[in-house]
Amino acid sequence: MVPLLDDPTLQIEMFRWSRRPDLHLDIIQRRVQSGQISQLDLDIAITLASAKLLTERQLRFLYSRAMKGHKLGTRLRVLQQIGWLEGWKLKSDFHDTEYVWSVGIAAKNFLSYCLGINEVPNPMHLASSIREQLFYPALNEIRIHLLSKKLIDKEKFKFHPFLSSDLESPHAAFQLDTPAGKMDFIVERITQGHNPLKFLKKKQSQYRKYATTNGQLPKVFKDSVQSIVVWSISTEEGIEQLVSSYPNYEQEYMQLFIVDEHLDNFRYAWRAAHPLEGHRAEIQRFDMDFIKD
Repeated sequence: MVPLLDDPTLQIEMFRWSRRPDLHLDIIQRRVQSGQISQLDLDIAITLASAKLLTERQLRFLYSRAMKGHKLGTRLRVLQQIGWLEGWKLKSDFHDTEYVWSVGIAAKNFLSYCLGINEVPNPMHLASSIREQLFYPALNEIRIHLLSKKLIDKEKFKFHPFLSSDLESPHAAFQLDTPAGKMDFIVERITQGHNPLKFLKKKQSQYRKYATTNGQLPKVFKDSVQSIVVWSISTEEGIEQLVSSYPNYEQEYMQLFIVDEHLDNFRYAWRAAHPLEGHRAEIQRFDMDFIKD
């Protein structure tokens, strides 16, 4: 089954305010100083500023020690009503209802102007293109697994890192300390419904040209010895469809797929793919044996 975030029957509804909240910065500061906005509320906003967009399930996992799930869900909705957070309801024909959350205008202003945090996402931009932004929760699922297994530090996972003036920024990148040394994993999210084959071809063409010119793929973290392109995708069936449709699938540099439907067994969620004659593809499980179960 296609995961919720790529479900073609997905419907998205934004939470509305019951009345327009006061978003003046001095009011927001008073709420923080008086405790109306608690330390936990502030922590959630800082988490969302870094993660951009998280599902409620992800937030409940991250804050399971701080607050019971149903109480956290209630608190998120209270914070949405005062403009601290923004929320969306996701419904589909084949999945249970889920919710996604971002910082609201109040939190953005406080984090940016009072705490000096850079690159806080603009909630109005997210709201105007929410369907196109759903790759964030998908990649945050990978990020959460990496962090919970202590495979990376927070600063070793970046969204939209700059690679080169000759390349579009990838969706994300992270660094892992592997038996072969530190490696960059350049992550591109393949999304159903957004012409995935065209996206794959375009990105591979860019990386091929860069690698041919420079002798290797670009690096985000300068102490890495090598870079690997990782295609984040919902299902293993999606890999088969893409690679079997693309005989010129790149073989000259290291590439892997990481599959949403296998993330619960993170060590074995990785796949290598090779095109075969007759519009077929060979998909092999790639064992990241240095990752402990």
